[in-house]
Amino acid sequence: MSKAASHDQADRERLHEKFAQLGLRGYWQNRRDNQRMEPKLWHWKEIYPVLMEAAEVIRIGPDAFRRNVGLQTGSKTVSMGFQIVLPGETAAAHRHTNTALRFVVKGGGAYTTSNGEPMVMEPGDLLIQPNWVWHDHVNDSKEPIIWIDALDAGVVRFLDASGFREEWAEGKQQPLTKTNGASRRLYGPARHPVIEYEGAAGVPYHYKWSEALAALKELVDQGSNDPYDGIYLEYKNPINGGHTFLTMTCYLQMLQPGQVTRFHRHTGTVLYHTVQGRGVTMIDKTDPKEMLWDEHDSFSLPSWRWHAHKNLSQTEPAILFSVSDRPLLKNTGLDREENE
Repeated sequence: MSKAASHDQADRERLHEKFAQLGLRGYWQNRRDNQRMEPKLWHWKEIYPVLMEAAEVIRIGPDAFRRNVGLQTGSKTVSMGFQIVLPGETAAAHRHTNTALRFVVKGGGAYTTSNGEPMVMEPGDLLIQPNWVWHDHVNDSKEPIIWIDALDAGVVRFLDASGFREEWAEGKQQPLTKTNGASRRLYGPARHPVIEYEGAAGVPYHYKWSEALAALKELVDQGSNDPYDGIYLEYKNPINGGHTFLTMTCYLQMLQPGQVTRFHRHTGTVLYHTVQGRGVTMIDKTDPKEMLWDEHDSFSLPSWRWHAHKNLSQTEPAILFSVSDRPLLKNTGLDREENE
């Protein structure tokens, strides 16, 4: 083994030890699915340095086709993690049977190409790619870009449909056949009455942060305030107005300054990411577990656990993004909810 190769292996081993300590797993590592899901909190101040180290140790292309660091949530249905792409890097075009979403955390100006459309990514944007949609990532900006990756990987594995994956035959990147914003024009309120799905279970779409934030503020102005989730909206499917996907759905919620929500519980896993603010989520009424979260922290909520949120700021709102497998429960008649 060469000295350089030995050094690379040592770097990887140190990186993987840090992953294990933080409850993370690199996409390139062997999978372990024997965990029981419990509430868990991941602090951004600990994850961010490890992501930057992973960017130095793991090279896109020679080492892995993508640089994705997953959260060890223990969920059997939905997986969530962070992907980082450095300036000048590209992640090869491919498609697969997993449905995927990207929620941009840090950086801007890079783009994900979905079925020929370059979707320019800015903080707070949500990009969705239903299964079997071609996608690749290009960072031609001057700064690293980091986003949340969430996939219905557990569901697809359980159904023995995870072996279907295809690389782009003509090279690393797809040709750009549409312009930025095409999905919003094609699948918005004014559109052709017949939508071509191009072989996928849905269409790719780009939800802009500025519009999602404006919708939250409009709900505030209208006096909407759910006692269990605060100011609450769902990213609706652009075609039928239903859940974001067949297997997952995404929410955005705002907690007003000092707001404390009431306890409730429901079936379905929820994975949260703090967009802004500082607060605490209480899980379980007896012997409660308190998860104190700050900006860009992430945490998990197992199915059927009592929970309530509190915004610790008396002057600024807190905003949480979340992804849940509740559409699966609703489609099978297993969805249940109980309020305090």
